Amino acid sequence: MKILISALLIIIVLSGCDTNKKYLFDKTIDLNGMNPISSVIVDDQIFISDSKNNRIVEINENGKIIKSYPGFKRPMHISAFQGKVFIPEYLNDSIKIIENGKTIPFELSIIPSAPGGIDVNNKLTAIADFYNHRIIIKSKNDTYTFGKKGHKVGELFYPTDVKIVNDKIVIADAYNNRVQIFSVEGKFLKAIGEKDNIKVATGVDADENKIIVTDSENSRVLIYNWEGTKIAELTQNLKYPIDVTINGDKLFVCNFHAGNIAIFQN
Repeated sequence: MKILISALLIIIVLSGCDTNKKYLFDKTIDLNGMNPISSVIVDDQIFISDSKNNRIVEINENGKIIKSYPGFKRPMHISAFQGKVFIPEYLNDSIKIIENGKTIPFELSIIPSAPGGIDVNNKLTAIADFYNHRIIIKSKNDTYTFGKKGHKVGELFYPTDVKIVNDKIVIADAYNNRVQIFSVEGKFLKAIGEKDNIKVATGVDADENKIIVTDSENSRVLIYNWEGTKIAELTQNLKYPIDVTINGDKLFVCNFHAGNIAIFQN
């Protein structure tokens, strides 16, 4: 009986240790002639928003280009859901979708001004509306916004990326140098990173255990738990990281100035 209880305690302890795992640098994927802003993984292929060449590029983990989708006007922080890739076009004030190798428009009743990021799940679409300092939320039955320009908690100053996790919206509040968490209805819940001297919080990703933000001008990636405690800081092989993507036990970090993707693994 004591042996059984001990084993159960070990399982419980280990199951709660996800956020304590260390991410170690694995490798970089060189992206010749690209300035990557964002990446997502679909069926083991990596889709990249290549702002320098105004295109979306599909590559494998060795960096080989599988397909190129030209004609975008500064694609920003992209998202993937059910095999579709959602692309905010910063210079076109619009969202497009790549589905089955084709590019189609995404219908939106509220038009963003320079959309910086998007996230999609089976219930909601969230868009970082950069110049309007707000978040656009589209549900199956409604489209609405929350947020206003400012520097106080609950206010936004040029948001660039957004992530939906259950009933919460996580925002890269870029030029307030922090992450903010809201309910899906737009109620402010928490600000994260305000004491960590972040210089431009450009990209964000999150899951049920952690929130990760790229601190671009400090060339580092910061990892927090949902209480807002910093649990890790990554700096190796980072040069102006602008986005981070969680993919299983790996992190894919887009190095804008270095023209590559740094992969970390735990």
